[in-house]
Amino acid sequence: MEDTSRVGDSRAYSDSTLDAFRDLLRSTVRVDTLLQSVVEQVVAVVPGADMAGVTLPGDRAGEIETAACTDARVYTIDSDQFRAHEGPCVDAAHTRSTVRARETDIEVRWPRFAADSADIGVRSYLSAPISVDTNRTGSLNVYSWTDHGFSDSDELLVGVFAAAVESTVWNFRLAQAAQAELDGLREAMRSRAVIEQAKGIVMAIRGIGPDDAFDVLAMQSQNENVKLAEIARRAVESVVRNS
Repeated sequence: MEDTSRVGDSRAYSDSTLDAFRDLLRSTVRVDTLLQSVVEQVVAVVPGADMAGVTLPGDRAGEIETAACTDARVYTIDSDQFRAHEGPCVDAAHTRSTVRARETDIEVRWPRFAADSADIGVRSYLSAPISVDTNRTGSLNVYSWTDHGFSDSDELLVGVFAAAVESTVWNFRLAQAAQAELDGLREAMRSRAVIEQAKGIVMAIRGIGPDDAFDVLAMQSQNENVKLAEIARRAVESVVRNS
């Protein structure tokens, strides 16, 4: 049954706190700054939340890491789950669904994690999934020293924060991809300009047409196992030095 007293508490969180977080989402900030703000806001507004952290997939396959947290002990709790390959944050990521558990639950559901984390003293867990791309998922994790188990309202509120993180991470990755594509396009345009210059030089020196000049450059590129743009750059620089 829903604890109505705690529902009332969850509705009493500060509007100014969430307004400040909304403004942060709309601003241009580093992702790590945003993640740290998220975990701090979660502890501030979720009743009974004593610590919070965000776990995200690493660069290597199967790797998970704690990207932000409010307490150093979160690293220990998360590491115990990563090492045991089980626990609320691991399940939230694997199932892409929110996980709520009490201390007695983890002894049954995740015995290896329970054994490793017994001395830390966390008694309630809440983990909400964060999709970072089409294949990989992390989680927003909330921990409490008390055995209240978190409520439906807490789950809803944490889900809102998780959705905000998810949107920001996706947008950041899209922006990175767009920047990489733009950088590649710029480099391609620069390379094309140099190749055209080199073709003109070969045409003038050998008295041949543009297609044959390109073939000359391409053949040299293959023979030397050097990119065509580099062959072209060297040809242009050679003419400049000797002019």
